[in-house]
Amino acid sequence: MTYLSRFIKLAVVAVVICLSGQFTVLRAEAATKEIAGGHGVAAPPAKLDNATCLACHEAGKTQQKPAETGDEPQAPHGVDNKKFGKSVHGEMQCIACHRDIVDATAPHKKGAGQKANCVDCHQELWETAKKENLTKEKSRLGVVVQNIEYYKNSHHARPNKEDKSRANAVCDDCHHSHIFSVPPQGTLKRADWHLTIPNVCGEKCHSDALEDYSSSVHGKQVLEERNLKAADCADCHTSHSITTTVKDPFKISITEKCGSCHTESLETYRATYHGQVNKLGYGHTAKCYDCHGSHGILSPKDPESKVHPENRLNTCQKCHKEATQGFVTFSPHANTHDFARYPQVWVVSRFMWALLVWVFAFFWLHTGLWWYREAKDRRARKDHPDRRR
Repeated sequence: MTYLSRFIKLAVVAVVICLSGQFTVLRAEAATKEIAGGHGVAAPPAKLDNATCLACHEAGKTQQKPAETGDEPQAPHGVDNKKFGKSVHGEMQCIACHRDIVDATAPHKKGAGQKANCVDCHQELWETAKKENLTKEKSRLGVVVQNIEYYKNSHHARPNKEDKSRANAVCDDCHHSHIFSVPPQGTLKRADWHLTIPNVCGEKCHSDALEDYSSSVHGKQVLEERNLKAADCADCHTSHSITTTVKDPFKISITEKCGSCHTESLETYRATYHGQVNKLGYGHTAKCYDCHGSHGILSPKDPESKVHPENRLNTCQKCHKEATQGFVTFSPHANTHDFARYPQVWVVSRFMWALLVWVFAFFWLHTGLWWYREAKDRRARKDHPDRRR
């Protein structure tokens, strides 16, 4: 009995030890789940890498529960891993930009590192490239830094009127830093990327301008016909050095930007009073968009166009309040070489040329004959008998 009782005691002790060990394991797993934010995954390793970050932040992940009890569940910022891998930042580690992140818990405990900042990061990389004499190999980085300087002086970099704590627009608003990729020049992908510019500008910020642009002659060519030569936002406003449209520098420069495509119209505009004053550096005279509109430019044949014959007087009266119907007979782009559009100007021009040719031909013929007569008379006087005596 002694041996039997000892065996029973040892068995009871063994069972108690096993149960306590299992209970300890369960408590450890529960603690791990709580630390991991309720996902039921193992606690993240001390070293943060992309795989650890994407465990929560990969696009399509379920909502995570914040550490604070009672708060509503929130979805972490999702990143498409495939698109990120193909982007210009695809080979970088997340914490290379998100330097303030020091752990993999939710919510993150922020460290002393700097928050993700495109400007400071690219400028630091460029300074490093200059110190290592790699400016030629990393010339594209130099272009980015130059664009940063343009941006700093642009309208986008100014504080927002409604929220002074943020700028009107930051890099990620246009470039989507996690998936941004600029295809090589001359490729089909580059063309597709270029054609997305109006939607990038319009969908998030300039929705009214996009609506007008979509129905314009330029917008239809870009968005529907996919014509790369048609004007988009960057062609008129530039991409990084965007300025306000109410100041004279923009008003003066816009005619040149329009003229880069419409060269013939620019030449005829420059010959007018409006064009001459504009060329002197004054922005108060009529410019292209004053007559044709800005984002909603329509064909002159369109009844809704500002320069349609039925609407032209109203357009002129915005500046010339007392303009009458005869005022709109003026042709601001009259071309002496275009008989189909400006027959009167063509006829007058040809008449003036013919008149000039006839006048100068008569003048030189008359002068030539006069010289011939003078020479003949001089010779006759020299050969006269009285002259010889």
